[in-house]
Amino acid sequence: MEIKLLKPLNDLVFKALFGRDEKNSKIILIDFLNEVLKLKGKNRIEEIIYLSPFSLQEYSDDKGSIMDLKVKTETGERINIEVQLNNVDDFRKRSLYYWSKMYAETINEGESYTNLRKSIVINLLDFNLIDETENYHTIYRITEEEEGFRLTDDLEIHYIELKKFERQMEKKQNSKELEGIELWLTFIKCTGQEGSESVIDDLVERSEKIKMAKEMLEKVSANELLRQKYYAREKARLDEKSRIAFAEQKGMQRGMQRGMQKGMQKGMQKGMQKGMQKGMQKGMQKGMQKGMQKGIERGIEQGMTEAKKKTALNFLKMGLSIQQVAEGAELSIEEVERLKKELSG
Repeated sequence: MEIKLLKPLNDLVFKALFGRDEKNSKIILIDFLNEVLKLKGKNRIEEIIYLSPFSLQEYSDDKGSIMDLKVKTETGERINIEVQLNNVDDFRKRSLYYWSKMYAETINEGESYTNLRKSIVINLLDFNLIDETENYHTIYRITEEEEGFRLTDDLEIHYIELKKFERQMEKKQNSKELEGIELWLTFIKCTGQEGSESVIDDLVERSEKIKMAKEMLEKVSANELLRQKYYAREKARLDEKSRIAFAEQKGMQRGMQRGMQKGMQKGMQKGMQKGMQKGMQKGMQKGMQKGMQKGIERGIEQGMTEAKKKTALNFLKMGLSIQQVAEGAELSIEEVERLKKELSG
């Protein structure tokens, strides 16, 4: 019975394929690195030493361990390769942290800083990370901001985003148009997927290194212990992905609820404020109107009273009786008597 090939994009399978301290693993990894790093001629990597070679027993009890692959080249450069399928943590800072740790490991305590060696981090991602560009392969170094010259060649970080790679490869008519790194990325991304057999066959025909990688993958896939570990890691990855999606959904729901509550509270507050303002305005208007009316009325009353008093005083001066003055000025007899006293006093 033909064994179904495991997916090289799984970090366990990737390291089992490229990370064994064996001749064939070194051959395919060196070819992969030369294509990713775009090294030509005398600059190509010829030899590597595994700093964290693959050992299945090392991971037999830990399905969640980090399966990064570290090597040292013949020139002393360090390279760390990590395959990541889920977007976790702050991945940009995470890869920079990995670089800093690896860079620090290139010298021993007491050695001169001149002994520090170039360190390269390669991130193979099955999700989109760099929103600023549609390019699937981006490279980062330390450069001067205005003139663009490099401070040092020691830092180099690569992000290879396979979702973007897939979209760009859809524009190509067939696999025979692929070249360089595209061949390896297609092999890593597509192998093990249903319906990709003809594409993989084309890659095998075009590249001896990929043919070797497929033959090695067939042996890896036949290892029952590795297959069980593969399924365990896939389950853990899918569970984590589901957990993240559930948490994000819950977060969105809570955000919506909080937004609605805040919106309702703000609406009520604004409504109350507007209502109070309108009420105050209406109250002030009514109060002013009533005050003005009362003021006018009081002014008229006071004016009429003063006029009556003046009339009464004139009548008294003319010698009319208190009764006649009261009737003529429309005042009470008591008020006329008071005026008469004021006049005679």
